[in-house]
Amino acid sequence: MSESVLPKRWWLTPLLFLIAFVGCAVAAWNYDETAREILAKSFFTIAGTLASPFILETSVALGGLTIVLVFNEYRRLKDGPDWVEMEVKTEDSLSQEFDEANRPS
Repeated sequence: MSESVLPKRWWLTPLLFLIAFVGCAVAAWNYDETAREILAKSFFTIAGTLASPFILETSVALGGLTIVLVFNEYRRLKDGPDWVEMEVKTEDSLSQEFDEANRPS
């Protein structure tokens, strides 16, 4: 089975940055009226843009494709690659099989 090139806890740094970002946004929301207004307008502007027909359909399709590819990579890391071994018969093995099949009983 092939080893992953990512470190074991690759997700820890993005998770910490996400928690820090959300914490800062919540703190700004709670303590400053101007920051609350800017955050609300920014959220609704981004949500309105993402809800437009072409962008929404494209982002859902790309999100679904990403989910399928991530799940497949997880499954391949867990189960191993899907290799198929093929038996290739040479002329020697074919002649031996022919001799055994045609040998008188």
